[in-house]
Amino acid sequence: MPLIKDAINLLNKLGLHGMQFGLPSMELDRSFYEQLVNLLQKEIEYKKSRSLTYRLKLAKLPQVKLLADTKAASLVTKLDVTEVINNKENLFFIGGSGSAKTHLAIGLAYNALELGKKIKFYTLVNLARDLLSAQQYNSECQFIRRLQKFDLLIIDEFGYVPIDKKAGVLLFELFARFYEQTSLFITTHLKFDEWNDMFGDLKATKAIIDRLTHHCHIIETGNISYRMKGGAN
Repeated sequence: MPLIKDAINLLNKLGLHGMQFGLPSMELDRSFYEQLVNLLQKEIEYKKSRSLTYRLKLAKLPQVKLLADTKAASLVTKLDVTEVINNKENLFFIGGSGSAKTHLAIGLAYNALELGKKIKFYTLVNLARDLLSAQQYNSECQFIRRLQKFDLLIIDEFGYVPIDKKAGVLLFELFARFYEQTSLFITTHLKFDEWNDMFGDLKATKAIIDRLTHHCHIIETGNISYRMKGGAN
């Protein structure tokens, strides 16, 4: 009976292995299996919903933004966000203020959340602050290791505000650890030849750029502000 097979597969998904192995030996009518399959499907959907809510809470997104809500979504239609994350690749969103950089990054990240990925959102200023705070307690390595447990780290507003030189050193360490291990989505208005002003060291800046762009997709969002036009950014 196909319904028995469906029920067994759902029990296996839920990890209810005792019930999974015991079910075939029971003589039950079709209506029971229909109700059982219905209940198990509801349980799976409930667990998916709870898991998404939990991962969304961990992500600390400033707000949920959907790709469907911005005209700039056409810039990323060919990207498979799961493939990007599984391959440990990075995404750069480069463009002027209001050009949908953050919207695109969050929209793709939310798609990844729905597919079961764990993500974390930071502005560069807040990430630098937390790294420096961890360093005060000699726990910067533990802090970076915690971040490495996420499948994706979003760093927003890269270069908008100067950062402390000590934070620059810690960011170099973070990028080195993340290289080919964890995906990064970075939004910035800076071109790569302008990064030295932020990190203040030419060699370190070059090394950071080399690591970040080795396995990387660059999305140029232009300089048109959707906010000024009154549209979705």
